[in-house]
Amino acid sequence: MEIKKISPQGFCQGVIKAIQTINKLLDDPSIVKPIYMYGSLVHNKHIIETYKDKGIIIVEDIENIHEGTIIITAHGVSDKVKDTIKSRNLTLIDTTCKYVNKTHELIREKLISDYEVVFYGKRTHPETKGVLGISNKIHLVENIEDVNQLNIKSQKIIFTTQTTMSYLEVVKIIEAIKTKYPHTSTFEDVCTATKSRQLALINQVKGYDLCIVVGDPKSNNTNKLKEVCDTFTSVKCIMIENINDLQNIDLTNHKKIAITAGASTPPRIVNEVIEGIKNNDFTSKLTIEDFIKF
Repeated sequence: MEIKKISPQGFCQGVIKAIQTINKLLDDPSIVKPIYMYGSLVHNKHIIETYKDKGIIIVEDIENIHEGTIIITAHGVSDKVKDTIKSRNLTLIDTTCKYVNKTHELIREKLISDYEVVFYGKRTHPETKGVLGISNKIHLVENIEDVNQLNIKSQKIIFTTQTTMSYLEVVKIIEAIKTKYPHTSTFEDVCTATKSRQLALINQVKGYDLCIVVGDPKSNNTNKLKEVCDTFTSVKCIMIENINDLQNIDLTNHKKIAITAGASTPPRIVNEVIEGIKNNDFTSKLTIEDFIKF
């Protein structure tokens, strides 16, 4: 059996920086406790469970937090949330991805100049929630049908995106936006890591009879990898969280398997999947420390 590890894949620089920041934080005795994480640092339950085990408290709102340290995750939050944290004199640790910050800055700049903003993203995703918290002049679209339903009168419109969407789907949305509003200024803000992993999958999976995408089912960029494979290639694709998920999957008829992973998937999980397939051993032996190493 031939196994190909698609490259690039796995941890992006934003995730690496976020994990490095938290690991350093945990080793700093001067950090004010308790330590809270507002949402999930990244969309990978193994990483989150590791940090919970190390004493970090995961919260979905900050209403009742008035002391300690709060970590803002890589997905970012609205300015209102940051202002609330600062007003309470809490210690703020901001791990927002630079690409998310770039999108926020663009939107704020254009809003000041009286633009209407069309944003392509997933309504339930924390990155999109953070963007929508900037202003009520932001129009969320999740598909082309939403574009068709837009009713914008302004001659000043910009279009931008959640950083983890499918690059190839973004192209289609931009086409629909430009058809309806030709005067729209478009900014394709899919992050470099997301785009490069999607294009690498398309280019490198040719000739293989199975593609395995490794990552958390809550990870949008991981789901988009599978979606890209299903939509833009003819290769069968499955998504797994770790090696244990292969216990009930028959791989004997597959001679050439390609493996990729989402930008928040710990590399040691991928390596264990590859070794497990080679050795016909589908039981994970990783410890919690493995999930925050790279």
